[in-house]
Amino acid sequence: MPPFSTIELIDLFHVVDLEIRLWTARKKLTIADLKLADGSELPPEKLASLGSKRVMNPEALAPFARLKRRAERESLAVGTRFIGGYAVPKEKVGHLMGVLANIREEYLKAKDDFLAEYNQTVEAWIKDNPGWEDAIRRSVESEQYVREQLQFSIRVFQVQPVEGHKDGLEQEMGGLAAQLRREVAQQIKTAWESSYEGRISVGQKALRPIRSALEKAKGLMFLDGGLGPIIESVEKTLSGLPRSGEVQGRDFAAVCGAIHILSGIPEARLIQLNPPVEEKEEIVEESTAQKIEPPNKVETRQEEPGDTLPKALPKPGRKSSAPIKRTPAGRVAVEAPDGWF
Repeated sequence: MPPFSTIELIDLFHVVDLEIRLWTARKKLTIADLKLADGSELPPEKLASLGSKRVMNPEALAPFARLKRRAERESLAVGTRFIGGYAVPKEKVGHLMGVLANIREEYLKAKDDFLAEYNQTVEAWIKDNPGWEDAIRRSVESEQYVREQLQFSIRVFQVQPVEGHKDGLEQEMGGLAAQLRREVAQQIKTAWESSYEGRISVGQKALRPIRSALEKAKGLMFLDGGLGPIIESVEKTLSGLPRSGEVQGRDFAAVCGAIHILSGIPEARLIQLNPPVEEKEEIVEESTAQKIEPPNKVETRQEEPGDTLPKALPKPGRKSSAPIKRTPAGRVAVEAPDGWF
């Protein structure tokens, strides 16, 4: 893919900007809030601060933080961070806006429900903290103040450079390719730690974050033409996997190869070079000159040097339903040139 100029690049995406404000229900802790013994001395403010106190049960505010994280996660699934928002391919903006609109509706509904019970929630918190009633009451905000604090807005715009002042924008654009790779790598590393590390097989659900990261990279490939060969290699690997059931043996090793390419995780490369497979009995054909052994006796292969799995696999306490057989090093599911991710 030929490189794009800055002007050509900014015409390929829109910026989705989220302004989701939360109310933490924290207020500065004052001396009046403390119960000090006679002669107690506090350090001066330039030396130390007292910290903060909660004037509301944090569990009552948890839905707002959860919805904010969800909106950010949805935006990051198709876009990459850019000037405070997310650079999203034009063709994916419409779908993302629909998803964000639904999250905003949930946020506003949670806000209405919270404010309808605001006074009762404050009183319940005071009751749960006997002896500190005055300290809490002194800092309780009005319902109107809290209403103004809890906000959820979405803006979509396109960046346009100003003649004679393009340097800053070009610098921001120049870092997008590296940032996209970092975000994809982080998504893959998170998937590795939660679903792959220490295992010899995974279910179909574990493939979703890999496919999601690949889809994001495909949508933003115009930012980095070097992503083309990576995407093609990983797509080929994923297309050869079973569509149902456990992913194990050489299929599991192939996925680990893709993980290594997209994130550079060394343990994934080791599994890639030594794919775990189900052990099968190897029936040795007997010649007429050899003594015929009983039918249930089998010959097993001797371990070869270096014929081991990485130390991270499997973790203590995780057992496989089937034994594994190590295969000689050199069987590579997918190989990544130096410099990728």
